[in-house]
Amino acid sequence: MRRIRSLRPLALAGITALAAFCAQTAAVPTARAALKEPARSACRNAAEVPVKTGAVFNDPVAGTPTAVVERVCSLIKQSAVGSSIEIAEFVVSGDAGADYAAVLLDAYRRGVAVRMVMDGYQINNPAAAELMRTLGTDESTTSWVHVCSHLSPEGNTTSCQGTKGMHNKFALFAETGGQRDVVVQASNNITDVNSTSYWNNLVVLPGNSKLFAGYGKYFDDLAAEVQNPDYDTTVTTGMRGGQVTAQFYPVADRDPIAQRLHQVGCKTEGRTRVEIGQSEWDDSRLAIVDELAALKAAGCQVRVVHGLADDAVTAALDAAGIERRVLDGSSLAGRIHSKYIVVTDPTGLGSSQGWVMTGSHNFNATSLQRNDEAMVELSEHSIVEAYAANFARLWEVGAVAGD
Repeated sequence: MRRIRSLRPLALAGITALAAFCAQTAAVPTARAALKEPARSACRNAAEVPVKTGAVFNDPVAGTPTAVVERVCSLIKQSAVGSSIEIAEFVVSGDAGADYAAVLLDAYRRGVAVRMVMDGYQINNPAAAELMRTLGTDESTTSWVHVCSHLSPEGNTTSCQGTKGMHNKFALFAETGGQRDVVVQASNNITDVNSTSYWNNLVVLPGNSKLFAGYGKYFDDLAAEVQNPDYDTTVTTGMRGGQVTAQFYPVADRDPIAQRLHQVGCKTEGRTRVEIGQSEWDDSRLAIVDELAALKAAGCQVRVVHGLADDAVTAALDAAGIERRVLDGSSLAGRIHSKYIVVTDPTGLGSSQGWVMTGSHNFNATSLQRNDEAMVELSEHSIVEAYAANFARLWEVGAVAGD
């Protein structure tokens, strides 16, 4: 069996609070089926494409709103018998969740070990309940679902390490499509709205044993529920095109995003581009705006496509002369749910010819200091180009700020 990590039986911390939470959510009626074909069966119909380093993007306007989840399901379908899949996912729900769960459980039934860590949010819905019922919750076995048990003060989410929610969206494939040690970092939840009108992304990184082990250690720590509000762990290793670094949250006393932007240097005449696609941005993260303003003043071309953003954030971006467009769900173009930075042709520390940082982390206090989250930064040229092209597409369909 390919790389089945040995995990000791784990006690479910905070079981009383979690039980009360589940009883509360169980009273919430389940929404009726929302998706039509082909989205309803996008996972089951996903083609088995070659497993290689690359990025995938949803484009609801162009009619490919399920591209990201299709790639995940392609990897699940190709998983080798006797190997393992480990998934950390915030929400699995609705028709999209049922479709995904069916493909995942098909893999389990043919001999793939499947282990999942989930937030307690919406675990009463049929898709999540089926995963828990079939895989079980006994972590002394090879397949299981672990529901994070630290109930947030708000009473609607649970975390494994932070104080709010397990907001991760990553998957680890020990062997799939003939490739080993495959890390998939995504921005999407497995929900109906993420398969209809949300702009999401994922990156597939095969064959990097150190990165795979780093994500695996984080997965184990989530499942062990060693609560740590300053987890703040990084893993850095090499890959084609330069190094790759994963950052795991929560982080208590610094802002890794602002710090990374501070290291970027600008070439003259706007040759260096700093472009951000971000779902949510609140006024606790104005340090990021400050760094963007400094980059703009230093000669970088800086542009932002955002979803939900506080007035203080948009006012600060506008005051700095930073161009921005909006994809917040208020138009037929949909809503951005990606959370990435793409930097093209910079100077500065660790810049190479450019880099991408992507993952589950919104620019808000919750993602920084309270949630379980992951981001990955890499410099492989084809991936930088892919994200730059996706940003150009977001810019094309986004509404001009103020219109």
